[in-house]
Amino acid sequence: MKKSYILCALFSAGVAGILGSCSDTWDDHYNETQEVVENTTISVVNQSITNYLENEPSVNSMYQLFQETGMIEKLKQKEKIYTILAIEGGVKANREASSDDVYTAQTYISDMSVSPSHIKNGDRILMWSGKYLAITKETDENYQSIIKFNNATVNKIIKLDNGYLYIVDQVVDAPRNLYETIESLGENYSIFKKMVTSRYQLAFDKVNSPIVGVDQTGNTVYDSIFTVKAPYFTDKGLDIMSENISATLLIPSNEVITEALNTAHQSLKDWGLERNDTILENWLFQSAFFNKKYTKEDFENNEDLKSIFSSQWRTTVQGVDLDHPIAMSNGVGYYVTKVKIPTNVLIYRLKDYLKWWEFMTDAEKSEYYKTTNLIFKELKTEVEAWTGWPAKIDQFPKIENRVIYFNYEDDTNKTYTLDYTPVMCKTVGIDHIITPYKLPAGKYDVHVGFREKLKGNITVYINGTKIKTITQNELSGSTFHYDRNGGGYPEGYDTSKATDKKKTAYDRDGVKIGEYTATGEAKTFVIRFEGDGCDKVVFHHWCLKPTADCY
Repeated sequence: MKKSYILCALFSAGVAGILGSCSDTWDDHYNETQEVVENTTISVVNQSITNYLENEPSVNSMYQLFQETGMIEKLKQKEKIYTILAIEGGVKANREASSDDVYTAQTYISDMSVSPSHIKNGDRILMWSGKYLAITKETDENYQSIIKFNNATVNKIIKLDNGYLYIVDQVVDAPRNLYETIESLGENYSIFKKMVTSRYQLAFDKVNSPIVGVDQTGNTVYDSIFTVKAPYFTDKGLDIMSENISATLLIPSNEVITEALNTAHQSLKDWGLERNDTILENWLFQSAFFNKKYTKEDFENNEDLKSIFSSQWRTTVQGVDLDHPIAMSNGVGYYVTKVKIPTNVLIYRLKDYLKWWEFMTDAEKSEYYKTTNLIFKELKTEVEAWTGWPAKIDQFPKIENRVIYFNYEDDTNKTYTLDYTPVMCKTVGIDHIITPYKLPAGKYDVHVGFREKLKGNITVYINGTKIKTITQNELSGSTFHYDRNGGGYPEGYDTSKATDKKKTAYDRDGVKIGEYTATGEAKTFVIRFEGDGCDKVVFHHWCLKPTADCY
């Protein structure tokens, strides 16, 4: 029969949280005696703990819990002197003992025999669950001893043949820690659990591994014991196995994760973009760990929370069940009800070049390059393709600096406009497929590049919104020389591993000139360049970098 255990505290009228004596029926049935230690009355019964639990109706529910979870058998096999906590109450039977029931049962059993006479306030006792319970011993106004294990007050103490049985007034509050909480997750959370546990490492525990012999070469042979380590997390300052942390864990179900990934894939498809699934999955679990215990109010009063991996959790977008927190011994957990992978994760940056003219039809040129007072002059590779990365590693491809030049239709009028619709160019066989970019909603940093030592002023707009006027003084130097200055690098580019002397100039975002906020559905956009007094009309690249508000 499947069984479930509901442990209910029953309070006697004369007890009221103070240690008391047993009834006449109790005396008659068990032939008990009594002793008093520091004002604490202790019943002495000549029975084993397991026999007592089995035969005494008031605690028989605990026996059933221990029996169904395999604890009775282990108690008999070990033949130690135990400390066991029990609750007087009833049992409802409707399901098989679960991992939670096993954990609960183990939290009430210890191999340490704790005598009331030896208890000191502030002591701790290690239970089979691996949890330490704090022991509190105080004296009330009547000079009677009050003993607590964590939150549970002792009502009775029974000294038995193989240990002590402490009857407590309520379920002992001994939640799992963060690591144990993850380990206990069921099948509905298997995807998240695997994401996390795949980062664990097994370390050989030589101290606790028994020696079983010597091999033919004279090397010691161990019955190897391995311990789980989580350096992936400790490197970020969060030891998920430690009791000495205060953390928050967000737990997404398989359904939530699958929906988030499907939505992300559809968005990328709609935008004509691609993103490695590993990046999306990494964000899903890296956004779940925080080195602070957050309350419901923290989620409600803060727009952004930063995980230990610096992942941005926007509380106004994501869904969390804040009304049913999961108590952990080293923090708190919450079930996630909905997740949106942020746009700034789906898009690292949008960056491209104005050089694709040469692969366009006349119709495409007219559509994507709308000009006044300009005539196409030439496309020119001014710097041959190069990479700052080691040649044996092809992670970062060679990139050339190729620019497009225009002449003035009226050379006496040094003003122009170029309304450029940003496009991507993909090579399929011998064909070049031109596709305009779609810009999702959100705020972006705007970067551009031309070439060095230009004269004149250039004003940049996006969809009619002025971003900045780049002045003669700014253009005259090397600041806007291609994409060699300003902003970041391609995703994952590490200048400490790059080898080329120009490694810090490789594929940068270019100089930031301002910000732009896109609204509504993702759609094509236009970058306008207005030139005034420019001696040369030349363009290299544009870049839009999603900000924290591109979510």
